[in-house]
Amino acid sequence: MQKTLLVCSRSTRHFLPEFENVHVVTGAATKETLDMMGTEPEVVAIGGGAVIDTAKIICSGPITCYPTTAAGSSNTSHSVCWDGVKKLSVKRHVPNRVIVVPEYVKNLPEEVREFTTYDVISHCLDSIWSKKKTKESEMYAHMALSILREDYSNAELVEAGNYGGMAIERCSTTILHAMSYPLTAFYKIPHGKALGFLLPRVCQYYDFDLGSLIDYQPVALEGVDWDFVCEESLKYDKIHNTTKPVNFEILKKIIEKI
Repeated sequence: MQKTLLVCSRSTRHFLPEFENVHVVTGAATKETLDMMGTEPEVVAIGGGAVIDTAKIICSGPITCYPTTAAGSSNTSHSVCWDGVKKLSVKRHVPNRVIVVPEYVKNLPEEVREFTTYDVISHCLDSIWSKKKTKESEMYAHMALSILREDYSNAELVEAGNYGGMAIERCSTTILHAMSYPLTAFYKIPHGKALGFLLPRVCQYYDFDLGSLIDYQPVALEGVDWDFVCEESLKYDKIHNTTKPVNFEILKKIIEKI
């Protein structure tokens, strides 16, 4: 039996049954996760962004990742952590090996596929619209988007997510992610679903044809105080790194589109 720690979700545990030392992740990293920082010398991670972010936090040495979504966390040097209702970015190291196994993602649930697609698109567009973009970040973003313009498999979707991760490693996310954080923090709306609601509205502001990438199906959100969300979004510095002006009135107009 393997002694290396396996970090996984409940739905991915069965793919690597040879591991007896297992940490099952049930949600995004929290302050309690930070208490485990660097406690494991070597980790294998299989799962989505929350799983791989957790693995990066608790590992002090080599990490092998088997990503099962397009979150892109396998290719970044930071982990998302929630301090109550505030999203934190914890600096860690980039995993050593990233392996996409088609068998692990062939039965990806349709909702997971939909939401993770919104995530990789948002990584790419946020980086393209950033004042801090580089030639490398643009290259990786366009490599990811080129995959999404084709009839892609689940494994290819995960590969697109890896390129999206490479893009945001060089150039942080901006408006889409800043606006999504309050929706997740205060309304418990899944990250990908929040991005799915925001994408057509923000794309319209930036004159980007979302229909050139995906056959978008409207995402509905109810019971949201949008004045509050806009105010909270503006508290994230990254929202001001975007190439077009952003303020409260502009955010409100973006939300009211469509």
